[in-house]
Amino acid sequence: MRGVGLLLDLVDRAEVRDAVAAWIGRVDTVTARTDRVDVDALLIRPDGCVARALPTGQDLDAATLVRALGTWFGQPA
Repeated sequence: MRGVGLLLDLVDRAEVRDAVAAWIGRVDTVTARTDRVDVDALLIRPDGCVARALPTGQDLDAATLVRALGTWFGQPA
């Protein structure tokens, strides 16, 4: 087991994956399909807790996602 976070992209949103690109090595990205209709993406900490959820249909606030990434995984290299 590696101590890294996970960005679970449930609707294949490129802008979500692009926002996490600077944290490669600290946050893995997985794109998956689901029947869930309330969440587009989840940022999951290494301990399994959800650090940030992006509700379905919400415009991506990249600054908010970047702040969450910085809080939980440090500043990008």
